[in-house]
Amino acid sequence: MSTRVREAVAIVVVLALVLVLEAFSLKSGTIGLVLIGVVAVLAVAVIVFRVSFRLAGVGAACLASLTLTWHGVFLGPIRPGDALIFVALLCFIVADPNHAFGTPPWWVKQLIFVLLFLAMIQIFFPPDPVYLAQRITFDAGGKATRPATGNLALTNIGVAIKFIVAVAATPMAFIGAVRVDKRALRWIVIAFVVGSASSGWVAMVDHLGGNFGRILTGLPNASARQVGFADHPNFLAVACVIAVPFAFWMAYSEQRRDRVIGIIALPGLVLGTYASGSRGGAVCVLIVLALCVVLHPKSRPHAPSFAVAGLVFVGLIAAAVPSIGAAILRATRLTSSPITVGSDQVRALAGAQGARDFRHSPFAGIGLQASGQASQVYLQELATGGLILFIGVSVYTLGGIVASIRLMRTSALAGMVLAALLTSVVLNYVETDLTDRFYYVPAAILITLLDMQRRQADSESEPISASVPA
Repeated sequence: MSTRVREAVAIVVVLALVLVLEAFSLKSGTIGLVLIGVVAVLAVAVIVFRVSFRLAGVGAACLASLTLTWHGVFLGPIRPGDALIFVALLCFIVADPNHAFGTPPWWVKQLIFVLLFLAMIQIFFPPDPVYLAQRITFDAGGKATRPATGNLALTNIGVAIKFIVAVAATPMAFIGAVRVDKRALRWIVIAFVVGSASSGWVAMVDHLGGNFGRILTGLPNASARQVGFADHPNFLAVACVIAVPFAFWMAYSEQRRDRVIGIIALPGLVLGTYASGSRGGAVCVLIVLALCVVLHPKSRPHAPSFAVAGLVFVGLIAAAVPSIGAAILRATRLTSSPITVGSDQVRALAGAQGARDFRHSPFAGIGLQASGQASQVYLQELATGGLILFIGVSVYTLGGIVASIRLMRTSALAGMVLAALLTSVVLNYVETDLTDRFYYVPAAILITLLDMQRRQADSESEPISASVPA
């Protein structure tokens, strides 16, 4: 089939999808309308500007990476990052359906199977409605809410799909972009760092009295804890923490432009964590920085010097201006206050409910509809999917850690992924990001690296080090 014929067929397919989505929107409402708008704009761009589907897919993947951490930005009822992932996948499928993607590693596949299996269990063997009606639940502000009601089967399927998008669709979009252009992985990493750091810088400016976050989120600056472009301080903190290793990698890049971006981004990520007032974020940003120094080959020889310099700096600040230390402790809520006491009480109640949920159904949990509850990721896994989900996610995490350890011998970027994954093990104990898509970007970058390595191993023309970013 000639190139022109293939492009004509592709355009027809996209326009047909617009019509299908239009019919779907009559039943689904706003979400369908937003999806129609996204695909229609894509179709118009292809027809009017003769944009390549392959290049459009690369652009969509990079924009998704940029906006995934902007948890408080919405297009109608959906976040732009989520929509862009599907746009990227659609572009790559239309452009090259046979070679657009590779299958993910086994530790990703097993989690996909676990999620689908749990959704089926909840459909055919739903949890006891009497037990669900007696549960204690809280909203994002810590206020008690009514337990989830409605069609739990559909809700479980929806949560399973969100989770699968996080662990499978995102890396497939990244892989598709890199198969079009190997430089796309660097662009994706830069986009992720810039998106997270911009949110962090905005949060810090708002902490000093600005009100710039609401430009994109519409949320007022009404609290001492800032959200940046997120919709909750904890989401901002997690986004900043997991982006630190990639900014660190850029700061040591051989390309001057990347170094400049990394050097500007790093303080934005640290200050964004500070402005969020997240206690877990404050601790984890120190952990991830230490891991970066130890795991990056260019900073590892200087790790003792970094440690001494850090201790001396902290000591001088504490001795010269004691009020700064006290202010930092207050801002990060590492000292006891009425706010932290209330937060601790809510966490304790949510944690106790999660433990009861696990005891009620230890093997399959009470359903994925409760995935946003409990007080930490590990309890969320046990409460919603029981031991089945807990083991599945643990295998996924361990698989990523082992793969990054093996790959870091040839790629410094893999070492930074390892720093992010190890830090996420700690974050899981203090935060509640079980199904948030941005939380799995480090693993998506790793999966893309693995695909590049596998494809290069099958090629006889280039060495592995030429394709896997250092």
